[in-house]
Amino acid sequence: MMKVRRFKMETLVRDKFPGRIEKLGGRVHLRKIGSSNYIHSLKLKLKEEVEEVYKASTLEEVKEELGDVLEVLYTLAKTQGLELAHIEQIRLQKRNERGGFRKGNFAEFVEVESDDDKHPIVQYCKQNKEKYPEIL
Repeated sequence: MMKVRRFKMETLVRDKFPGRIEKLGGRVHLRKIGSSNYIHSLKLKLKEEVEEVYKASTLEEVKEELGDVLEVLYTLAKTQGLELAHIEQIRLQKRNERGGFRKGNFAEFVEVESDDDKHPIVQYCKQNKEKYPEIL
């Protein structure tokens, strides 16, 4: 008798994934998720795919993983009733106002001479202290 082996996944998968696994002789145990869990799962999948872009070491891998990121982004946008054209408009507006990332500027730290916790830079950094901790 052949041993049955199971591998934990617990992740959102592409629609054709079960068919691909079945062609290879496997079975996928699926469950449908509700809309709030679906959106949460899409966000987790986006995080997973972005991590895979980060880990990619070849140009081919980067292209492949960026394609996955875009698929999740498109699905997430559509699921929430967002138009891609509107998202693109926001992207371009932000690039016009704040710039893009083409220059490769990397901020080591920001400093401001102020004892006032109401200073906008101090306030922003204190509100996001996990991301921007104060250097003492």
